[in-house]
Amino acid sequence: MKKILLSSFVAVALLSTGLFAKEYTLDKAHTDVGFKIKHLQISNVKGNFKDYSAVIDFDPKSAEFKKLEATIKVESVNTENQTRDNHLRQDDFFKAKKYPDMTFVMKKYKKINNEKGKMTGILTIAGVSKEIVLDTEIGGVAKGKDGKEKVGFSLNGKIKRSDFKFASGTSTITLGDDINLSIEVEANEK
Repeated sequence: MKKILLSSFVAVALLSTGLFAKEYTLDKAHTDVGFKIKHLQISNVKGNFKDYSAVIDFDPKSAEFKKLEATIKVESVNTENQTRDNHLRQDDFFKAKKYPDMTFVMKKYKKINNEKGKMTGILTIAGVSKEIVLDTEIGGVAKGKDGKEKVGFSLNGKIKRSDFKFASGTSTITLGDDINLSIEVEANEK
C-alpha cells in the first residue's frame, strides 16, 4: 500500500511540473531586442532588431519560465545608420545571406525570487553556438483589455564579439569585445 501511495505521489508531482505554465506570444509594440557595443573606447553604439518571434511558456503562479525559444531575423538589424547596418549584414559580422536567423533556446531557468532569475540557453549567431546566461527580471503579470494575461520581463546579458567571430580582424580598441544585450518583453497569453 505504501508503494502505491508513494508511486501515486511521485506521478502527481511529475505531472504537475509545468501544469500552470501558459503559452505567450510577443507583443511587438511593447518589445525591444537591443544591444550596445563600445566604439573607440569612448562611446557606445546601440542597435536593435525589428523582426523576431518567440515561443514563451511561463508559469505566472510560480513566476518561472518553462520554455523560451526565440528567432531573430538578422537582416532586420537597425542602428539608425544604413551604411553601418548594411556592413553588419556582411560576412565579417552576421553573414545574413548564409545565416538569416539567430536563435536562442532556453535550457534552464533558475529562479532567485519571484522577480529575478537566471536563464541559461544556447545562442546561435552566424553558425556559432554558445551557452549564455541572461539575468531575468519579471516586471509582473496583468490583465489586458481583452481579459487575457500579459507578462512583462527584461533579459540582460553580455556576449563576446570574439566568441562569434565578428570583425575578427578589428582590434578591441576600435570595437569593444563585449556586446551588451538588453531585451524588454511584453507578451500576451495565447
